[in-house]
Amino acid sequence: MPYFRQSFKDSCVPLGKIYRGYNVEPSAKIFYGEYQYRLKFLGNMYHYDITFMSDLMKTLTDETWHYRLQSSSKNINVYIHDKKVLDKVIDRYQHTDYLEGISGTLDDEHLDSILDSGTDYVYRNKYWYDTYPIKVFLYRNWDNRDISATVINDFIKGTFKDYRLHDNYANNWYHNYLWLTQEEYDNSFLFLKLSYGEYIEKVQKVKILET
Repeated sequence: MPYFRQSFKDSCVPLGKIYRGYNVEPSAKIFYGEYQYRLKFLGNMYHYDITFMSDLMKTLTDETWHYRLQSSSKNINVYIHDKKVLDKVIDRYQHTDYLEGISGTLDDEHLDSILDSGTDYVYRNKYWYDTYPIKVFLYRNWDNRDISATVINDFIKGTFKDYRLHDNYANNWYHNYLWLTQEEYDNSFLFLKLSYGEYIEKVQKVKILET
């Protein structure tokens, strides 16, 4: 792992599935490339408590300059990286109705998966379409379009039985997605990789979040 990425990883602290009484929503990325935590607060860009917002700003600025506050149509979101600041904010609002949720990484494996683009795990509550634990990303750019998309689609249809293909018909797709069961992946994915491996961008596998 490059030095910068390793240094950033060393500054991250996974929270587990439950942290200080809150169910942790697993993050899919480092927010804005620099914040490991997101806190969701009551309110939105149209309606919010002015007194609370003033208090929240003071709480944040008393602790750090490294934060981002953003209001959406659904929530007021605060992004921070320092776990000590996270705990200070939780201390301030834990026993109020304002703090609605926390997002972050669950464990070291989850952290690795969002820091390392080569890691192919995603954390979800269920399989894609309730059936497929594996998603194959297919990509045809201008440099590898010698074979039509229809040929690749036909190969997939003739190779796999239990699958779902995002675009079954177009002859000129750039991106396509193939969902597979574990059995189909184990039995037949190698044939796709050997025949059309240059069109496989990446493979993702679901890790189910235990409830």
